[in-house]
Order: sequence, then structure tokens, then C-alpha cells
Amino acid sequence: MNIDVQKVYNSTWEHYQQAKKNALERRFMLEHKDTAISDVIPGFEADKLEFGSFDKENYAVLFVDMRNSTLRAQNVGAEKTFLTMHVYLTALLEVVKHHHGKVVDIMGDGLMVFWGGHKAREDENETNKFAVQNAGLCGRDMLTICKNVINVIIEKESLGTPIDIGVGITFDSVIVTKIGIPGSYDVKAFGDCVNTASKYSAKVTNQVKVSKKVKELWPKGPNGTIHFTSINGEDAYLLS
Repeated sequence: MNIDVQKVYNSTWEHYQQAKKNALERRFMLEHKDTAISDVIPGFEADKLEFGSFDKENYAVLFVDMRNSTLRAQNVGAEKTFLTMHVYLTALLEVVKHHHGKVVDIMGDGLMVFWGGHKAREDENETNKFAVQNAGLCGRDMLTICKNVINVIIEKESLGTPIDIGVGITFDSVIVTKIGIPGSYDVKAFGDCVNTASKYSAKVTNQVKVSKKVKELWPKGPNGTIHFTSINGEDAYLLS
């Protein structure tokens, strides 16, 4: 199903207006949560893992982050950066939700999202092919929403220059482990594909860069509308 741009715009605008109201009234509301955000890694729960235990699973991994965010923050100042992030992250999270991704981490101006794993296969019949497809379509829709929602609101509200993003997607094995001490812990994911997806996202602007395995796993169909463009000298592709 195609993403509803107007629906994402309306939701983002509503969240932005609340953030704007809080900023004007100097009321910064925080939601407190005892569980670790990485509990959304499909198939793993922090409270049920022992410290130092680990498991290995295959996931489609998506990284998205903003280009030149530090310079932008310096130019527009703290309040406009605060408001911009409520537009930017809210809209991207709506895209992730639409494509049934699991947000593993929010890193300042970026997101790390997973699809797949044994739990998704059991509960949602999400095969590796569909995990890869969901991740790729999510990345493509992020570009659409950045252009037609995020930057439209930024211009309308005079929050600074338009935002550019980069998206990187891979698929491979990931090590999931519980790190920390009682009362202060998290479930973290490690693997070459995680690092590669992060590097991919940092090297493109308003594009989706994917690994060779993503292309190989992508479902084939006679009326497919997704295209993969090879990148000279790399085992990677641009998805469009």
C-alpha cells in the first residue's frame, strides 16, 4: 500500500504544533519509560536475557540520518533545532510505522530500524524477502516524506534551510546481546551489516543505498517498479 502523504503531514503537523506550544511556554514534556528502547529488537526482551548472553539472527537493517545537522543547528539556533527535530523525527517514524519496522535506536538526527528475525517470521509470516522489501520501500518513502512533508513544514514555519537525508539498507546476520548492570542496561545489536548500513547512509544525499544481498533477496515480479542502479567500484546499489 502506498504511503498516505497527507496523513503523515497531518500527524506531523499536529505533533509539531504541540512541540511549538511547549517551546513557547517553556514546558518540555518528557515521557519516561523503564524498559529499554531496544526491546523492540524482534524476538528479544531485555528482562529475560542474562547479562553477557547473546544470540544470532538475520535482519534487514535501515539507517537514516540528516546531512550537515551540526552546521544546521549552529545556523538556526536551539529553539528552531528543537522544533525541526519534532517535525523531522515524527514524520520519519510515521513512515517506519507504515512499513511495520521496529525502531531499535534514535540517535540524535538518525534512526536505526530492523525488519525480520524469527519472531517476525512466526508472528507475521515476514520472510527474508518481505523484510528486505519493507525496508527498501520504507527508505524510498522516507525520501518522499522528507520532500513533501518535512521540508514543506520547515519552509512554512521558517525553521531554516531544507533538510537532506541519506538512507542505507543491508541484510545479514546480527549479534544481539544484553549489556550493562542491573538497573542500567540495554539490548544492543552488532554486526558488519549494521556498520555497513550506517556507512551507506552517510555517503548518499536524498538517495537510498542498499547492499548486494538486498538486491538479490528483493522479490521479483513482472510489473515491478523498483530499480537498482549499480555504483561503480562497489558491491552496492542505489534503489529508486
